[in-house]
Amino acid sequence: MQQLKKYGILFILIVTIATYLTSLEHGFTHLDDYEQVVENPNIRAVNASSIKAIFSSTSVGMYQPLTTFFYALTYTFLGKEAYNFHVLSLLFHLLNIVLVYLLLKKLKLNESYALLFASIFALHPMQVESVSWVSAFSNLTYSCFYLLALIYYRNFTLGYSKAYYITLLLFLLSLFSKSTAVTLPMVLLAMDYFQNKKIILKDFINKLPFFALSFVFGLITIYSRESVGHLSDLSVQFNWFERVFLISYSFLFYPLKWIAPFELSAFYPYPEVEVYLPIVYYFSLPMLLILLFIVWKKRENSLLVFGTLFYLLTIAIVVQLIPVGNQLTTDRYVYLPMLGFFLILYSFLKGKKIKLPSILSAGIAVIFLILSFQRTKVWANDGLIWEDVIHKYPKVAQAYNNLGSYQLENGNTKEAFELFNSAVELKPYYADALSNRGNLYSQMGNSQEALADYTHAIAHRPHADAYFNRANEYNKLNQFDKAIADYEASAQLKESTDTYTNWAYTLLQLKQINKADEKLNLALGINPNFAPALFLKGMIFQQKEEYDLACNYFRKAEKQNYSQAKLALIRFCN
Repeated sequence: MQQLKKYGILFILIVTIATYLTSLEHGFTHLDDYEQVVENPNIRAVNASSIKAIFSSTSVGMYQPLTTFFYALTYTFLGKEAYNFHVLSLLFHLLNIVLVYLLLKKLKLNESYALLFASIFALHPMQVESVSWVSAFSNLTYSCFYLLALIYYRNFTLGYSKAYYITLLLFLLSLFSKSTAVTLPMVLLAMDYFQNKKIILKDFINKLPFFALSFVFGLITIYSRESVGHLSDLSVQFNWFERVFLISYSFLFYPLKWIAPFELSAFYPYPEVEVYLPIVYYFSLPMLLILLFIVWKKRENSLLVFGTLFYLLTIAIVVQLIPVGNQLTTDRYVYLPMLGFFLILYSFLKGKKIKLPSILSAGIAVIFLILSFQRTKVWANDGLIWEDVIHKYPKVAQAYNNLGSYQLENGNTKEAFELFNSAVELKPYYADALSNRGNLYSQMGNSQEALADYTHAIAHRPHADAYFNRANEYNKLNQFDKAIADYEASAQLKESTDTYTNWAYTLLQLKQINKADEKLNLALGINPNFAPALFLKGMIFQQKEEYDLACNYFRKAEKQNYSQAKLALIRFCN
């Protein structure tokens, strides 16, 4: 037993590696991986220019420059393959396991329980989303620096004064990783209560720099989210009375799923409402209040209070107090707040003559290991992710749309069309599904149905892709003025190489060569190696009889394996 305790954390790390080993072979998913990694120009080098770009921009509506910098290091020194990024995520998860263990020890938990809780943190199936999904890496990075900050602040409360400044620095690094870290100042106050069973004025004063940083990064987050349309207007679906119950349900969802981690999903939809919410939502508020009252009655148990506050404070930022996205809960949000459950559980067990049998501890770990190993398989590709969601929530329109995109990417056009149809039937105002179905109508040569879908999509939610797709359809019909208007609308919402290049092509049809050249310059400003834009630049110089420049652009496009450029070189440049 002593040997097990001595090498227990190492054993947990080895078992965790074995659990996630097969997931290292998974590819990227279209759940933000392409935007954050595959197509992110800022991570393709590590130099002053790229670092400046990383720290002055957002990614998928989030300001997470340190996370993106880790992506850049991985891309530059290891390579662009998905394997390397999965390894990066697993390494940070392993580091976090060690930090959880060390923090629990700092909080004076018994060695056996510290190892048990570290193993649950390591192997719980709700952690799979954070570890197996490349784009959830920010969850791991911010948690790492957050845990380090808690460890150093614990040292500060025990008399090591220099640890205060290290804690502040670690907090800043956590914020740069993901703004969810803004909760740390309140958690530190909760740790003060744990240490002294009270909070005094000095405790608030030494948190002022922390609160100032939280305020700044909070504003940055709201602006970043709002700029890409991530802030949801729930008043369309739910009134404020109903939202109170949605929030209370969210607070209870995570501990219940933690106890019984079955029917996990990459997507948990908002409830369907005909007249009232499902009854479970109304029960959630009194249940939550009863539990909080129990904690209040036992407030002399400072570890119980700290554990409860840790969970409530760290999860509060993601329970849709400020609605973000289109789902009520998600597994990755409990990655760090799970620590609160360990403290709550231990607060009831410490001092009791209850000795948790080693065989029971091992049994819990094995069950979670098996569940996690099975759960990692779901994250192998987009198809399996959304098939799993549909199996558990068959009325989620987004799942049908995303599965349709996956089928289309794999050449299964018929299946994709049926899935897009199902998405529109479930949610007639779903702009993405309408636009995707419109694309298939366009491929079938049914321009009228395609234009109808694009127009409906734009009416429900004006977005760049729908304008772009409708412009392409107008181009096919030689309705160039309408096409130009839609390309302009698309570019105003989201600049892209495709939009500017197709816009330039339309202008060339109208013999507006100079305007077309301007749009191609904009396209190449985004991606200097975009072959269609390079080819069209060559054609413009060909028409101007500037043959050397024309051939130069044809050669650049040909290097990107653009077939039309190869033909142009043969025709004009021999």
